[in-house]
Amino acid sequence: MATVCYSRNNLYGRPFIFIVSQIVISNLVTLIPYVIILLPGMLLSENYAYIAWMNDAFCKVRAYSTVVMVYFSFLLTLNRFVVIVLPKCNVFFQSTKLYFLLLLVWLISFVTSFADFYFCTRHFEVSTLRCLTDGTKHPGRKFFKHFLIILLLSLAITMIIMYLAIICNIRRRSVSVNNETRKTFAVKTGPKTCTLRTAKYERSMLIQAGLNSGGLIFGILIFHVLPAAKVFGQEGLIAMDIFYCCYTVFYHYTLPTAFFLTNGSARIYLHLLLNTNVVKPILILTKQVTR
Repeated sequence: MATVCYSRNNLYGRPFIFIVSQIVISNLVTLIPYVIILLPGMLLSENYAYIAWMNDAFCKVRAYSTVVMVYFSFLLTLNRFVVIVLPKCNVFFQSTKLYFLLLLVWLISFVTSFADFYFCTRHFEVSTLRCLTDGTKHPGRKFFKHFLIILLLSLAITMIIMYLAIICNIRRRSVSVNNETRKTFAVKTGPKTCTLRTAKYERSMLIQAGLNSGGLIFGILIFHVLPAAKVFGQEGLIAMDIFYCCYTVFYHYTLPTAFFLTNGSARIYLHLLLNTNVVKPILILTKQVTR
């Protein structure tokens, strides 16, 4: 996805590319502890001290990268909303203001994660694939947990509202003065203006809303509501824990999935890039010696 966004003929502006780059970085940071920390932890079960250190690092890195992805997904949705619905406010995503926004999101993510580390101690059980939470040492843990759930739900609902506003704006702009349906509409991405297909871009917004916002709401329900309701018995806990891990991994790939599902030119570019022979033939130049 980063390769396509940084290609020469991409249709996206610099703010979109920079925000997507931060999400790609957070996804890579999430993948690292699964490969480097969790797998050695499953193999080196005899060294308990080393396992405890790896376990703590795994829980913290996974929580921090997830918070970063949620915040930058919200910022990406806000960028799409400003570009299409409020183009006059696009100045906030230009020049140095964009770098300030990116730095601000990283700082907010760090503060949220640090508060979570302070109020809560997590331990990941490799045998049951369950992440246990211990918040009994801090009396403010319950308040922070409720605050975090409300914050995530507010971000998800706000993203859905922005996606719906984008779709309504596209439908309104697709109808001309003579009530004739237009198949394309123009979007200004920085210094250049792109012409996009109305139906295709509307379908893209629907898929992104379903995967990003819907996936976030679904994750809040399965992580917080279902364990509190005690719907499953003891026999279904292992299956639920496996589902938790799969959801945590796959949710970090919702953005690339939505990107390639709704962008035909990106799929074509990636296909051509993978099929291109990178080893070019070497021309050996020989000089003819004339007597």
